[in-house]
Amino acid sequence: MSAADRITDLLLRPVRAGRLALRNRVVVPAHTTNYAEHGLPSARHVAYHRERARGGVGLIITEGIRVHPTSLGRDNTISGFDDDVVAPLAAVADAVHAEGAAFAAQLLHTGRQSGGHLTLTPPWGASAVRWASSGRTPHVLSVAEIAEVVESFGASARRMVRAGVDAVEVHLGHGHLLQQFLSPATNRRDDAYGGSAANRMRLSHEVLRAVRQSVGPDFPIIVRISGDEFLDGGLDLPQMLEIVAGIRTEHDIDLLHVSHSAYAGEYTLATQMADMTFDPAPFRHLPAAFRAQFPDLPVLAVCRIDDLAVAADLVEAGAADLVAMARAHLADPALVRKHLEGARDTTRSCLACNEGCAGRLELGMPITCVVNPEAGFEREWTSLRTASRSAGRKRVLVVGGGPGGLSAARAAAEAGREVTLAERGAELGGAVRVATRMHRRQRLALLVDQLEQAVVAAGVTVLREHEVTAEEIVDGGWDAVVLAAGATDTGPRELAGRPVHHPADVLLGTASLGRRLVVVDEDGSWRGAGLASHLAAAGHEVDLVSPHGTAAWRIPLYSRPALVAALGQARVTVHAARRVTDWRGDDLVLADVVGGGEQVIPGVEDVVWAGPRAAADGLRWRLEHSPIAGRIHTAGDACAPRGLLEATFEGRFAGLTAAAGGVTDAAAGSLVGQI
Repeated sequence: MSAADRITDLLLRPVRAGRLALRNRVVVPAHTTNYAEHGLPSARHVAYHRERARGGVGLIITEGIRVHPTSLGRDNTISGFDDDVVAPLAAVADAVHAEGAAFAAQLLHTGRQSGGHLTLTPPWGASAVRWASSGRTPHVLSVAEIAEVVESFGASARRMVRAGVDAVEVHLGHGHLLQQFLSPATNRRDDAYGGSAANRMRLSHEVLRAVRQSVGPDFPIIVRISGDEFLDGGLDLPQMLEIVAGIRTEHDIDLLHVSHSAYAGEYTLATQMADMTFDPAPFRHLPAAFRAQFPDLPVLAVCRIDDLAVAADLVEAGAADLVAMARAHLADPALVRKHLEGARDTTRSCLACNEGCAGRLELGMPITCVVNPEAGFEREWTSLRTASRSAGRKRVLVVGGGPGGLSAARAAAEAGREVTLAERGAELGGAVRVATRMHRRQRLALLVDQLEQAVVAAGVTVLREHEVTAEEIVDGGWDAVVLAAGATDTGPRELAGRPVHHPADVLLGTASLGRRLVVVDEDGSWRGAGLASHLAAAGHEVDLVSPHGTAAWRIPLYSRPALVAALGQARVTVHAARRVTDWRGDDLVLADVVGGGEQVIPGVEDVVWAGPRAAADGLRWRLEHSPIAGRIHTAGDACAPRGLLEATFEGRFAGLTAAAGGVTDAAAGSLVGQI
């Protein structure tokens, strides 16, 4: 049996999960999108979920639908506590059903981590325990308020049934309110809802009874849990096995969704959306344990199931019955369909970078994806692609072969244009190729490898080791030009007469480094703290200096705790709110940016400076007053140094806009504000 046939046989046959009949074992699990409008499902939800259902998945589960006003936090998450939710949610259900997938609704109360930005009410919690040192102390629920929460779960479940969903999922995990009651780390009550395991389970039992009463005896119910909180004093796997046994004794459930972690401001949070520093499916032992303990209960596994091959491995090993792939379907909603149609080599792989999804999630922004800028903006991109195909411009030049340039060239070529891509280096990929040399960041290569493959398949003429001149652009007869030449480091090259190295020098091997190093992080990204971790893993003694109150401030919240843990394990010393000022012999002198005092790091051999970058925009300025100036577009770092998300989004936008001869549609124009 071929590898493709094995995947088809293991994953893509019809299956039953309790009372749920599904066309295959692949699930898009609940993940917050921030697409709601005034707390209700929007047209963006319809387009987003329709696209993933069309892609061939068996089941889609909505993001967490807040059952009570104290759980809403902001108005771009979905509220289920009002009848107004029924009609817009039914529109999403209809779109998913029309494409052949089943549709479930997740119900939750976020508890102590509720934002509360819409009102002045406090977050609710089992006890007065904050989710992080920067979090707010929650209001401790009274017995009457607990009853209100129970009733709200039941009432929301009734609304889900009216909206036409095929199942409801009750969220008992991820450190949300029900888990806050379950866990001894967050439940310090001494009443009937605290203390013993039986008391801590009381609220979950009451909620599940209320939901069952609301949906009826034959309606499918999914329960999502954290199989391990990965939290000191919290719930571990043996305790969770006992809790699930207790749930099964009293409740008829159809599917157990086994996740992990607690929403807390420490390492556990980094496991929830494990990034590329983890291995694929890093917590597969958890669903496997529940499936072994409860062989008659279907189990859904989740977390960094990057592709269908990894998913098939889990099913074949008996670790799961169904596989949840959220970020993989952000990256490519047609994942299943491409496999079935033999187009597997065109699949866009999730990088597990957490930039477009988790990074925007924590900011309260609509999520999207580095490798798929159309995620969450399906309608707008469709409009722009339509405009680009009908316009009359023919020849497009793209300068720069990094992710922005590759995205632009691909978009313009797929719109039917004759495209030439010129790269001054010997290989495509730009700064990403350099970043892939960093410890545990090799997965970034998938982005530029797949973009390069797509560019070649689209018929783009690629010129390597070709430095484009302004005269070549002016005299080339181009209908449009995209400038995407990236950015350059601007940090100091010497300090008090001694050389200073930049990240690229280190990763490309052109810098000769001693054992004792200082990394200066003025960037806040992986170029600073990630490089410090990389150097420590390579055997150097590393100090990390940041002029800000913390290092790595631009790395997504869901990735940062794992990086901090890695820095600690490697014995990297972090000096926050410090600025490098001078050498004193072999001692590096730091200034306290708050108090103005002085600090010395002794015995330093070399300094690596991850500082600000400047756009490589010389061509743009040389062409400012040329006849072609009105047909020039910039993308990525050549426009302004930022990150991968902006480079691919802006590159695709520039490529389609160049092909269209400008933004010609209001819907397409609305993308401008997202760049």
